[in-house]
Amino acid sequence: MKEKPAKPSFVLFDYGQTLVTEGAYDGAKGYDVILRLATANPNGVTGAQLQRDVEALNRELGRFDPATRHKRLTETPEASINRWLFARYGVKFDCDLRELELPFWNAANPCQPTEGIGGLLDFLKEEGIRTGVVSNLSFCGEALRGRIEGCIPNADFAFVMSSCDYLFRKPSRHIFEAALAKTSVTADRVWFCGDQFVPDIEGSSSAGMTAVWYKACLRYDRECRIADGGIEIADWKELQEIIKSAK
Repeated sequence: MKEKPAKPSFVLFDYGQTLVTEGAYDGAKGYDVILRLATANPNGVTGAQLQRDVEALNRELGRFDPATRHKRLTETPEASINRWLFARYGVKFDCDLRELELPFWNAANPCQPTEGIGGLLDFLKEEGIRTGVVSNLSFCGEALRGRIEGCIPNADFAFVMSSCDYLFRKPSRHIFEAALAKTSVTADRVWFCGDQFVPDIEGSSSAGMTAVWYKACLRYDRECRIADGGIEIADWKELQEIIKSAK
């Protein structure tokens, strides 16, 4: 019989397909939006051209290969990719490239809150349970916070962490250790909610947290078994009831 985990003092969330669901990605559209902000584009490069270059680079680096992506434990920042990309065509901006990430992201990849997440966040706040976000992203933490706040108006996270800013990607223990230090509580009082088994569930379990496998947005068919002490849920209302019954 599985032992019930202790009631959380802190609940951490993954971002994509956990807090929000994202639509079809169109990088060319995102680049077209930020190219309008350029102070120089001497070669008249288009968003479609930039996106083709990025896709070629991603294939070369193996960034999104489903067979190996969870083995990559370090992050490639979006600003670094864009710095290389814009230098090739002489495109210039009079702002920090990180400031372009949110307008690019919003144009390239629309999002909406996962069903019931707003109600869960209100419940956690009423219970005095603090919350945070830990995500594998090439976008910086400032862009991630802006993205979340634009999509989930009642979001009130104590901190938001992107692997872009912390070098390491989940399931690396290093990013979970950094997140745990930010919570200022022991691992047994931290629950981590995510949709992906290897980075979210295995990673947080290995760090001593209670793993909560959110399966409503599951997009792959794979035989995985959550470790003893972990929790599987089909919706956020279910998690709310589990927390109510925890001691």
